[in-house]
Amino acid sequence: MLSKIKDFSLRLIFPLFFWLCVWQILAVIVNRSFFLPTVPETMKALFDILRSERFLITVFMTLFRIIFGLVIGIFLGIVLGIASYKSKIVYSLFSPALSVIKATPVASIIILLWISLSGDMLSVLIALLMVLPIIWQNVYDGLTAVNRELSEIAFSYEFSFMKKMRILVMPTLSDFLVPAVITATGLAFKSEIAAEIIAGVRDSIGQMIYHSKDAYDTAAVFAWTAIGVFFSLVFEKLIRLVLSGFKKRKKEGEL
Repeated sequence: MLSKIKDFSLRLIFPLFFWLCVWQILAVIVNRSFFLPTVPETMKALFDILRSERFLITVFMTLFRIIFGLVIGIFLGIVLGIASYKSKIVYSLFSPALSVIKATPVASIIILLWISLSGDMLSVLIALLMVLPIIWQNVYDGLTAVNRELSEIAFSYEFSFMKKMRILVMPTLSDFLVPAVITATGLAFKSEIAAEIIAGVRDSIGQMIYHSKDAYDTAAVFAWTAIGVFFSLVFEKLIRLVLSGFKKRKKEGEL
């Protein structure tokens, strides 16, 4: 028990305390709350936000859009990855477009889509587009990395489709797909909130950050940003736990 507490302190509490001290020292040196608010000022703004009537609905709507875009992006990425592996024509058609999406700055995509889409639809689509190329590429690479010799042996012994998936495909594919989902989750959060800020999406964390900036309330900007980071880290941790549990059960032969 003591070792777990010590490990938790070293991994989280001590680094957090250290960087809060650095933040406070810099804020005192700058001595301009507009540029860099102090830790107490930001904490006060955070508590005011947590007590506000619109806090829960604001966070819920942002998380709903992120999860919706993330789930659809993962699903489409897996489908297109499998289709691209099975068909060179599909790969040739989608590879350039997905590569362009991956290389284009998020702000440019948001502004281009903002011309014709409403804020709610835009923010979901942005999260989807940021996730899709990552999942597609990793699914395609994972299928390509499956051992060819073992595949031929499985074909010779007439393994069933499910047995091939369990023994050959899933172990290799999971090594590519798990880190892709984790990376895509963080990117979905960042791109979603960026879209909310630029497009002024109602009932959103991004809208609150923008309004705080307009009111010259830098402490509130920091507080709302911290809220977004917190939920991003929590959601990423939950995905890690779910996926690690899935891999553990798979190794134990339960799946």
